[in-house]
Amino acid sequence: MKPKKQKDECFVIMPFGGWFDDYYEGIYVPAIEAAGLCPRRADDIFRPSPIINDIWTMTKSARVILADLSKKNPNVFYELGLAHALSKPAVLVTEAIEDVPFDLQSLRVIVYNKDEPDWGLSLGKKIKNSLGEVLKSPQSAVLPTFLGVRDANPKTEVSPQELQIRSMRQELDSMRREMSSSSPDMPGRMMRSIPLAEAEDRVRHYMRNGMPVEAIIDRLGSLGVSPGMVSDLMRRYSMIKPSILRRKAPKKIAKKALPSA
Repeated sequence: MKPKKQKDECFVIMPFGGWFDDYYEGIYVPAIEAAGLCPRRADDIFRPSPIINDIWTMTKSARVILADLSKKNPNVFYELGLAHALSKPAVLVTEAIEDVPFDLQSLRVIVYNKDEPDWGLSLGKKIKNSLGEVLKSPQSAVLPTFLGVRDANPKTEVSPQELQIRSMRQELDSMRREMSSSSPDMPGRMMRSIPLAEAEDRVRHYMRNGMPVEAIIDRLGSLGVSPGMVSDLMRRYSMIKPSILRRKAPKKIAKKALPSA
């Protein structure tokens, strides 16, 4: 019996938390699957490693990128930049065209309006159709600047020993930065390198999806949030939402319009 062929992946780049999680589960996932692709998001992998490693790995393995640029999230723009550097075809989604930088508006941009009836169903169909067109002609969804980049600029090869040394140096530099950012009135406790609101959204998202406590601490620790702060946020959210671990995200697109964020 021949092994089942693994589907090509569509890596979704978007903000975490709040209504964005519902959009992902209720609109993006069904649309991507309908296009014959496997949807992936950076938080789909629960392991104690810096999140940028997961992002880089999934970006390289993805056949196409779907990026939601709504609200001008800086992390989304950074991850989209990595995808462009790898010459990955991308479909852009946004709630307002003003959130899309001028130099990206030549790519496929799907603008959705949450005030329209059944906007979720309409958005899902547009994503499915756009992904299908990109699969037929990937070059049309890549900025011309990045076409052929890999041939023009081959990678610099290093030995395994040199790679290990470079990795150790990066870890030491990271530790020095963390120590230098310690608050003087709170010895031993690192200042947050991401806003508190974003840390709260990530904790809520990870807990709702059942991520192990150790993985949550490691994941947010890589973003500069101390273990004590993560524990405080988890305790606070558990008191507000005692049934959070039993909640399941919707799997199908709702037939009626989704509520506005």
